[in-house]
Amino acid sequence: MIVLGLDLETTGLNPATDRIIEIGAVVWDVEQKKPLKLMSELIQPEIPVPAEITKITGITNEDIEKHAISLSEGMQRLADLMPSCSYFVGHNGREFDRLFLEKAAEECGLKLHLPWIDTIHDIPYPDFIGTRKLTHLCAEHGFLNPFSHRAVFDVLSMLEVFSKYDFSEVEKFQQSPEMKLIAKVSYDDRDKAKKAGFRWDPQGKAWYKKVKECQLPVLNFDFPVESQLLQSQ
Repeated sequence: MIVLGLDLETTGLNPATDRIIEIGAVVWDVEQKKPLKLMSELIQPEIPVPAEITKITGITNEDIEKHAISLSEGMQRLADLMPSCSYFVGHNGREFDRLFLEKAAEECGLKLHLPWIDTIHDIPYPDFIGTRKLTHLCAEHGFLNPFSHRAVFDVLSMLEVFSKYDFSEVEKFQQSPEMKLIAKVSYDDRDKAKKAGFRWDPQGKAWYKKVKECQLPVLNFDFPVESQLLQSQ
């Protein structure tokens, strides 16, 4: 099985108004757990890189001016990596990278047909790993990401975490619908929900936990829960 790990750096969080400034992609052999091809390109966003993004990524407007390629060229190079791949793999990929990628593909007249494995939602992490922040996940799995917030290094780090898990289980999680569990606990019993990994939703005023439907048969709580099917991505 071959997958295409992907990460984008952008000028901001809104795909309607912000732009891609870096594409990092890695063609990854799942069985051999190694990269086969790498892509790392700065992309001309046609708007200035905000100072706060430079602070996070280290990418400056001077870097863009000297080294960036056009969006169309970058997207074509990415598309050229796709034919042998069965999935995109991204960390928060479905809710972030996919949105920017689909908009860019539409602008460039390309079709991106691969389904997504999202390493936030589709990895069967053990219960003792509560974090989903990539740098923390790297540490939990025994290594460090030396250049976080640069696209290709984040992809390689993500794929190293991804490779720690059996791919058949990952694929099972990817195909299983996501559920939202609501803990039916009183104020006095809120610590039970918190200890079980539930988070407080201040808007819904409830303790909730997102799980995969395939996990439901093995989950047990010492309080009642209500389950809701989340909209498929």
